[in-house]
Amino acid sequence: MAARRRGTSPAAGPATTPGAVRAPQRSWRRIFDNRLLPILLITPALVAIGGLVAYPVLRTAWLSLNDASGLQALTTGAMSFIGLDNYVAIAQDPDLRRSALTTVLFGLSCVVATMVVGMAVALLLNRPFKGRVVLGIIVLLPWAIPHVAASYVWQWLFHDQYGVINWTLSTLGLGGFEGFAWFNQWHTAFIVIGIVVVWQSFPFVSIALLAGLQTVPTDVLEAARIDGASAWQRTRLVTLPMLKPLLLVLLVISTIWDFKVFDQVFVLTGGGPARKTEILTISTYQQAFTQSEFGLGSALAMVLFLILLVVTVIYIKLVKDEERVS
Repeated sequence: MAARRRGTSPAAGPATTPGAVRAPQRSWRRIFDNRLLPILLITPALVAIGGLVAYPVLRTAWLSLNDASGLQALTTGAMSFIGLDNYVAIAQDPDLRRSALTTVLFGLSCVVATMVVGMAVALLLNRPFKGRVVLGIIVLLPWAIPHVAASYVWQWLFHDQYGVINWTLSTLGLGGFEGFAWFNQWHTAFIVIGIVVVWQSFPFVSIALLAGLQTVPTDVLEAARIDGASAWQRTRLVTLPMLKPLLLVLLVISTIWDFKVFDQVFVLTGGGPARKTEILTISTYQQAFTQSEFGLGSALAMVLFLILLVVTVIYIKLVKDEERVS
């Protein structure tokens, strides 16, 4: 009777506890949205990256392990597997060894110069002064000029007989530069090539760093100035640490660009004199397309790829170690 009065059937099961919540059941729609849909969305990008990046790298790596001589080797696949013989040939060839070492030394020098000049120009453009917009446009011009056209212009500027550079230096009283042949000696030839490479590389670094400098909070810099920090101390202790992620990205990009320069060296010296200015990109071109040694040329390309990979990993490790210490 009491149960009927309360409106509860005697056969009814136990009452549900107010705090108990039924576990949600995963539906196929939720599984599709959370797992399958993201995979479907990134599949076209993965296919494009695989076709444009992964396949050429793997194909080059496979060619480097084969004796692929002549066009017939590429068209008909008539090549024989020789393992690491191409890499052994590179290690035993003094010219190719010098080419690899020259690539590393020249590339690192250009990267350092590019970053220093790019940072200096970015700091200059970050300051308010009359004509800053015009200067910014002028800074961008070297980056916009095609490499081959610019290299021919610089070749004319440094010509030993009618070059403007020799004429200017001779006019200033430096008689030793009258008729001076810049491209007949490897060290002066590298100076010219380095100037051209840095001249065309630093604008991108400058504009990217300028964008980064404009994101640095002005109140932080003002507080450092009030505390007595000089302009150099504010740049070194405040600005640069805040731009560290951007600097790492620009450092990696500059390394890739400056290590694989080809147009400037090919136009200005062609690798001469006596192959002294030959770098790995020129060696790869000579072996693969001039002598039709595609296996050896692929091995040289893979050596350059491995050098860039090692240098990039070292950059990232140094930055992470510094962050861990700080």
